[in-house]
Amino acid sequence: MVRLFSHRILLLILGLLLLPDISFSQETEDFGTRIGASVSKRFWKKLEVGLGEELRFKNNSQDIDQWANEADISYTILKKVFKIGVGYDLKGEWNEYDEYFDFKHRFNGYFTLKHDISRVNISWKSCYQITYKNPDYGYYKWNPKNYWRNKINVSYNLPKIALEPYVSFESFYQMNNYKVNLFDRLRYEAGLEYAFDKHNSLTLSCRYNQAINVKERKNNCQVGLFYHYDF
Repeated sequence: MVRLFSHRILLLILGLLLLPDISFSQETEDFGTRIGASVSKRFWKKLEVGLGEELRFKNNSQDIDQWANEADISYTILKKVFKIGVGYDLKGEWNEYDEYFDFKHRFNGYFTLKHDISRVNISWKSCYQITYKNPDYGYYKWNPKNYWRNKINVSYNLPKIALEPYVSFESFYQMNNYKVNLFDRLRYEAGLEYAFDKHNSLTLSCRYNQAINVKERKNNCQVGLFYHYDF
């Protein structure tokens, strides 16, 4: 039953790519970079706690975009198949015009389904996200912003080498827009993960964020480099 439901959701998400976007809008493109590090610790085999730090750059990687402190707790219900979790992010988004960091608090709850086919791993992550902005820095018509995010990830474990290439697709659906709820962003990503040993790994990625169904489209391509330590 769970597998049938996950297949239907996957078809729904991938079907969104076939929908034509006929809205007329202004479109801008940007190139940015992302760097970060994270650590995770497993307790009692099923409970895992993680902490992370990320820094992003925009405007052709010349200016700071935002930084984030991340915390996450997850629990594995069925090994290598089903996991649930909650997370909190403290984000600082740089306002280049008034020169200050606009702080945001982000909470999320999620579940992940995984399925292995030989060396191929397929996963689906469904996440409900709530983001609060500080009203002291301005008036926001839509605060908090709630999203339902769905991500499909496919990776391949190369034989005889600790290198795992992957591709992913993610959709962002608004849940409490004061006007109308709709999909406003699609995200495509490809990357390589290299495990030095069972504790240390490095991930190199290229991500493209595509804005849809909005008047001012701000699309961007981001190259990322992340280090992870698992103990």
